[in-house]
Amino acid sequence: MSDSTLHQLLAAELVLVQQLSALLTQEQDALIKRQLDLVSQLIDTKNITLQNLEQASKARVSYCVERGLQSVEQIESSLGEQTAIWHDLQQGAKLAEIMNRTNGQLIKTHEEINQHFMNALAQQRNEDLGYSADGRLSQLSAIGRPFDRA
Repeated sequence: MSDSTLHQLLAAELVLVQQLSALLTQEQDALIKRQLDLVSQLIDTKNITLQNLEQASKARVSYCVERGLQSVEQIESSLGEQTAIWHDLQQGAKLAEIMNRTNGQLIKTHEEINQHFMNALAQQRNEDLGYSADGRLSQLSAIGRPFDRA
C-alpha cells in the first residue's frame, strides 16, 4: 500500500522543481544573450519559486518525521510502486543544482569581462583632457595652474 499524502507532497515539490528548472533555463538564455533586464526579472521570479519550494520541502520533511520515515529506503517503502516520483524529484533537484551552478559561472564570466573592459577604458583615458571654467573641453595642461592650488 502506498502513502498517498506523501505522494501528493512529493508531486507538489516536483512541480516547483520543474518550474525552477524552467526559470533557470530562461535565465541561462538571457545571460547568454546579455538580456540583463530579463535576468533581473527572472531572479525575482526564481526567488519566489525557491521560497515556495523551501516551504514544500519543509512540509515533506515534517510529514516524513511525523511518520518515522528517516531514510530513503523507508520513504521508498512507504511509496510502494509509486517511487518514480521520488526519483524524479531527486533527479530534478540535481539538474536544477547543476543549472544554477552553470548560470553562476556565466554571471562570473560576464563580471570578469566587464571588469576587463573597465580596466582597458581606464587605461585609455586621456589624463590631459578636462573641462575649462566655461564648460568647454580643453587640455588640462593649457589651463595654466595645477588643480591642487588656488
